[in-house]
Amino acid sequence: MKTDAVLYTRVSSDEQRKSGFSLDYQEKQGRQYASKLNLNIVKIFSESYTAKKPGRPEFNKMLDFCKKFKIKHLIFLKSDRASRNGVDSATLVYMAEREEYNIHLIQDCLLLNKNSKPTDFLVFEINNCISNFYPRNLSIDVSTKMREKAEQGFYPSVAPIGYENKRVNRRSYLQIDPQKAPFIKRMFELYSTGEYSYSSLAKKMREEGFMISNKVKCGKRNIEIILNNPIYIGDFVWKGKRYFDAKHEPIISRELYSICQKVIRERQNTTCKKREFIYSNMIHCSKCGCYLVGELKKQKYIYYHCTGNRGGSCKKNSYIREEKIEKSVVETLKSFELPADLLNMAKRALKQELENQNYYNEERIKSLSIDIEKAKSRLDKLFDLYLDGEISDNIYQKKKKQLENDIEEMSMLYSVYVKTGFELLKYSERMFELCKKASTLYLNGDVKEKREILKIVCSNLYYNGENVIISIKKAFQPLVKIASLQNLGRSGLEPPTSRLSGVRSNHLS
Repeated sequence: MKTDAVLYTRVSSDEQRKSGFSLDYQEKQGRQYASKLNLNIVKIFSESYTAKKPGRPEFNKMLDFCKKFKIKHLIFLKSDRASRNGVDSATLVYMAEREEYNIHLIQDCLLLNKNSKPTDFLVFEINNCISNFYPRNLSIDVSTKMREKAEQGFYPSVAPIGYENKRVNRRSYLQIDPQKAPFIKRMFELYSTGEYSYSSLAKKMREEGFMISNKVKCGKRNIEIILNNPIYIGDFVWKGKRYFDAKHEPIISRELYSICQKVIRERQNTTCKKREFIYSNMIHCSKCGCYLVGELKKQKYIYYHCTGNRGGSCKKNSYIREEKIEKSVVETLKSFELPADLLNMAKRALKQELENQNYYNEERIKSLSIDIEKAKSRLDKLFDLYLDGEISDNIYQKKKKQLENDIEEMSMLYSVYVKTGFELLKYSERMFELCKKASTLYLNGDVKEKREILKIVCSNLYYNGENVIISIKKAFQPLVKIASLQNLGRSGLEPPTSRLSGVRSNHLS
């Protein structure tokens, strides 16, 4: 009675299909081999796919098929037909060693299973390494040769539109395509007038009969690529480097190319960008929790409304003007702007605290650095003892894991202390700058700078349908209290209620 098996055949190029290890040849060899060993090939898996990396569809289907139907014999012509990458090779080795599969490699004269000698697996791994080395080395070799060709001034790839590849003495050169080059020149001349966009120029070139190929019409993206390619003035770009004064003949002049580039830059600079709104996605709706977003009305006024993403009706029912929000924000920022004498006093106190903290951090950083080096030294000595046979493998693995965990934990603490010191310094400097002139900085800032100040100062911003409620961060709350007491002492009045033009600002929440 015959034993069931599967056969896998693979090619990775047209050249292999026509000669050498074609699919038909591999199938023929596989069937002859199966017949000699009384194996019944129940299914053949064939594909044209590289084995340099894992993920071959038919190879994976074969593995699933064998596991599902408990087929224990897999036949390949040779090692490089089975795999050229470490992942698939390791899978086959594991199946042979641990899962009682039989991996047949016909031309390598190898049968891998749990009874195979270690040298059999070694031969398979060596064959796989050699197969893997070849495409890598070939890739490096080809890349090096192409780089050398580029350095000599010859474009080392397929000719772009307007040129053709011509071979002379086994070397490929660019020569002008007499059919398409006039269209390329015409394209640059039309665009230089400034009267065409990429889309309208593509339409114009199609009307004049220009085609990228026999089946591909000229489109907007084709125009963009051509107009930005310096190959048409006798230069070219290869692997990120521009090569000037190459060996091929230019189609257009450098002056014409320069004019077109100027037109492109001017249009890029004048392209309308999406307008940024200061408070978009910064203020929550207190009814549904969604963010407020900005909207331009009559090309003049900016209103904010709830997105209503959670199904609420507040999107349609309430709007608030940007000026109203900004007035509240500015008054909030003014609330902790201190006079010079109080600011200097607060600054000295905070700086002293920061110095104390940094001193602790610096000492802790030094201590951790020493401890990390000691642990690494102990790990090295432990490894030497293990190599000398003075400690068992069990003890070595246990101590090694413990030391590695200690090093990882100390390294993490080290980075935290270093980062904390830097961030404290940066934050304190920014905070004192805000204490001096927060409202002025805000009013003079652009959208990005204003949003940054809001993130530093505010913990929450809510809109209840009528008013914006602003809560500032705890770091600024003592300054608000000092400023309030200062104002109270000067005026003899009660602390302000902070109701501003119908927009409530809750500073101390």
